[in-house]
Amino acid sequence: MVRDGSITFGDLIGQLDHLQISCPKCDRLGRYSVRRLALQYGRNGKITDWIGLMTNDCPLKASAGLAEGCGVRCPDLSRLFLPHGGGDAA
Repeated sequence: MVRDGSITFGDLIGQLDHLQISCPKCDRLGRYSVRRLALQYGRNGKITDWIGLMTNDCPLKASAGLAEGCGVRCPDLSRLFLPHGGGDAA
């Protein structure tokens, strides 16, 4: 399912109807149709590339320190791809 370490929109079709993003630092919250994302960015579109686009306007993203940077996550991905659903996935 995962190739070269990247999860694609095609990987999520049939696994999730919607993909949620959230950031505890800037209160960003969104829910997006996986099928619509696959149509827009292609089945081989990488989730990490899409997250980069989604957070371009985050004022914390340009922050110098890692502790201060953007904390956006996709909680649905950790439930699908990490053992026992633990931890955070990008």
